[in-house]
Amino acid sequence: MEVKKIEKSGDKWEVVLEVGIPGQGLLEVLDELERRFRDYSFRADGRNITVEASFRILEPWEDEPAEDVAESMALELLSFITAGGPRGEI
Repeated sequence: MEVKKIEKSGDKWEVVLEVGIPGQGLLEVLDELERRFRDYSFRADGRNITVEASFRILEPWEDEPAEDVAESMALELLSFITAGGPRGEI
């Protein structure tokens, strides 16, 4: 998993992640990710899945840097993939 881009655009942060998927299950992983993470957009490219997301840090007490939020997103996706999805089947 690699964070490819973190960029502020107006009042939003745009994040692009790239996930390398070993083996034959790219489309199955893509389908599971799309079902589970509806706020993100996904596209397959070779052996990788590109993830695009945007978010706002709205509350004044949310002092977590955008980079940390992007890293948390990456860890959540990676955990989902390595755990085999919601049914342990990926």
